[in-house]
Amino acid sequence: AVLFCLCHVESKPSQVERIINGQNARPKQFPYQVIYDIEINKHWITMCGGTIIGKRTILTAAHCLDGTRGEMQRIKIYLGAVDKSNSTETGQQIVIVEAGSYVIHEEWDLCEIINDIALIKLPTDLEFNQYIQPAKLSEPKSLHADTNAIVSGWGLVNGHTSTQHLQYASVKTISNKLCESLKDSNKKFYSHWLCVAPSKSVTCSGDSGGPLVEKNSDGSSTVIGIVSFGVEGCPINTLRFFTRVSY
Repeated sequence: AVLFCLCHVESKPSQVERIINGQNARPKQFPYQVIYDIEINKHWITMCGGTIIGKRTILTAAHCLDGTRGEMQRIKIYLGAVDKSNSTETGQQIVIVEAGSYVIHEEWDLCEIINDIALIKLPTDLEFNQYIQPAKLSEPKSLHADTNAIVSGWGLVNGHTSTQHLQYASVKTISNKLCESLKDSNKKFYSHWLCVAPSKSVTCSGDSGGPLVEKNSDGSSTVIGIVSFGVEGCPINTLRFFTRVSY
């Protein structure tokens, strides 16, 4: 199998990571989750997921935005949404920002898929409520090995049928040592990757940039990873790789 970056946005900006064998999310279940479209040549293209981490800040993946530079006009961000297609959905808000409203990690490398992290900056403060809330950030250098976690996003429900309803799946992270031993590629392993154990629920080409979170005892969520890349074709029971937020 070949490890690949799930967006390939330089040539195919419409291809984005999606969850296979996920479950339907409930309203207010993931208030930190966003999805965003980008405008190219006056057409909106669904792009990637992201995580609210502050009143003016969305955390996402660098590969979602890097290949669109020079072409993108605006970014449309859906907040508080479960059914993206329902503009009258209770709690759903849309914020549109200009193309230059993001920052990509200065050491992002598409070929190595390292430092796959970016921030979208909002022009005004978000008003938090029960539908829109930030996730906490992982503590620096936290490993989060053998941790029960949740990944969420919009996308394919059976490998080929798309959905407008937010999906989620429970997964378990594994140690870097185990991940490196399981990967069937000659690609160099980087410690700031965070891997989840193979299972029947996998992210695949629209969840990119979205959150991998750990639930806290007080009911809040801590974002520990950003959906980054995996095995081409998104087969079940294969490793999925996330950018480690604590790195």
